[in-house]
Amino acid sequence: MRTLEEDLEAARVFHGHLCHGMVMGVRLARYACRELGIDDPRSYRDLVVYVEMDRCATDAVSVVTGVTLGRRRLKWIDYGKMAATFVDLATDRAIRLAPKPDVPHAGPESDPLTLWSDWTDEQLFSVTPVKLVVPQEDRPGAPSGNVHCARCGEKIQDRREVLRGGDVFCRACANGAYYETYGS
Repeated sequence: MRTLEEDLEAARVFHGHLCHGMVMGVRLARYACRELGIDDPRSYRDLVVYVEMDRCATDAVSVVTGVTLGRRRLKWIDYGKMAATFVDLATDRAIRLAPKPDVPHAGPESDPLTLWSDWTDEQLFSVTPVKLVVPQEDRPGAPSGNVHCARCGEKIQDRREVLRGGDVFCRACANGAYYETYGS
């Protein structure tokens, strides 16, 4: 495992700056890996992480652990919380970490390295064992099926299709898309 300083520097380079969210994310990910007994998370292929925010800390978790959306080992659940669940697929062990309620919200006027240096990981984060089953269609590896949408014709992977009246649709065609098309 890299040192804390190496992980902080890697996170700064990746994210573009080192803020409170980055420091907290680095520490959270390192603590989770220690708790799960994962010495080198960036080369460990059985780690899946569910993050609950789309903020700085998520970038830090990705840098420390090596999990990414493209490798299907980083999952985003939009709860708006600085929290993450770390799942070891090899042992079926999962833990969820979040800042403890008494951890203050830090403003931009304070130095993130100085502010958090006196806090231990145990003071910063709660660690809760959880049960989480990662469905086959969400696991890393080859797609678990491919079908085509009856309306738009685009390919749908990993059992994300919607069946309506015997037809197969993508979620955008079945439920409405987050975008609007022009013309045609």
